[in-house]
This record gives sequence, structure tokens and C-alpha cells, in this order.
Amino acid sequence: MILGINVYNLVYTCVYLLMFVLVYFVILQTNFEKLFKQGQIWAIRIGQILISLAFAYLITQGIMGLVQATQFTIQ
Repeated sequence: MILGINVYNLVYTCVYLLMFVLVYFVILQTNFEKLFKQGQIWAIRIGQILISLAFAYLITQGIMGLVQATQFTIQ
């Protein structure tokens, strides 16, 4: 292994980053800012990032759980 990084962790990180970007762009297209008072730009942006991180984590856990469940060994 190169620098102690295994393939699973590399794939997990790539999937997580991809899901974060996708979820963030989806949240940008919603009316998320209506939940906040007018003029609270920083609160809206932080909320969007935190929700994106949470959803990306959940989606990545689901995908990687499916990957682990479908792995099999040949004896």
C-alpha cells in the first residue's frame, strides 16, 4: 500500500466528495433561504454546507454499505 492508504478509503473519499458536490448544487436550487430571516447570508451558506455534508455522509454510507454487502469471495 502507498502511504498506508487502502482502496476502500480512497473510494469512500471520492464518493463522499462527489456526493457533497451533487447535494450542494441540489440544495442551492431549493428555497432553503426562506427558512432564515432576510439578510442572513452567512447563516444560509453555513446551513447549506452543513446539510450538504450530512446528506453526503448518509448517501455515501448507503452506497458503501451496498458495496460491502455485494462483495463475495471465491473459494
